[in-house]
Amino acid sequence: MYLKSRYKVKLRLKIAYVFVGLFVAITFSRAQDKFEVGGYMGTSYYMGDLNPQKQFYQPSLSFGGIARYVLNDRYAVKGTLGIAGLKGSYPNNNVLFPEGEVPYSFERKVADGTVQMEFNFKSYDHPFVSTTTFTPYISLGFGTSVYKRFSTETGNNSQQTVFILSLPFGIGAKYKINRWIRVGAEWSFRKTFVDDLDVVGSDLPVNTADPYGFDNEGKIHNNDIYSVASVHLTFSLFRRKAQCNSGF
Repeated sequence: MYLKSRYKVKLRLKIAYVFVGLFVAITFSRAQDKFEVGGYMGTSYYMGDLNPQKQFYQPSLSFGGIARYVLNDRYAVKGTLGIAGLKGSYPNNNVLFPEGEVPYSFERKVADGTVQMEFNFKSYDHPFVSTTTFTPYISLGFGTSVYKRFSTETGNNSQQTVFILSLPFGIGAKYKINRWIRVGAEWSFRKTFVDDLDVVGSDLPVNTADPYGFDNEGKIHNNDIYSVASVHLTFSLFRRKAQCNSGF
């Protein structure tokens, strides 16, 4: 069983490497178009059974890198890779489980990688229109979250690294300071398909996967979500090549 778990981890690592490699290859194969790299920093927080709806609940530090490939003045492809801290506690947020007010808390780090499309509400950074320096935008894509999952396969209170699918989506705004530097802010969410981000250890005082005993573990609507609110700074590495009056 232990060897099987190690094989699964190695396979998922290979998939992640391919995922990142494809994004880098596609990006640099079009290096004559504008490519931006930089970093972001902000706060992250958890939403799940211990926190059904409160925004910015017990925020933690989040940071990482960002790369953006500009398609035109309305669309861009963005890749991010970072760390998000998550934590929660019970009782809190007027949530009460059948077990009563037994204390429970968790804290963990999640590695977060995404590839998203950005859709600008306004023309942004058009090569022939100098006033297109600001736009709000929305983003949507897919990603992966990597964290230590509690497991009984290799002994009591053990954890193993797992990769899970996430669906990132968010809103933001960006501003072009000058030819090379851009800044922005974004508030995004990661919809996961697991319900154990808030599970740390065994013999827990509350069952966060099915706290009310409805036997609904694994239901999509009951899965955990986490959010990242951040500011970012990017630098343009290449200039777009465009013929006069061609737009892009």
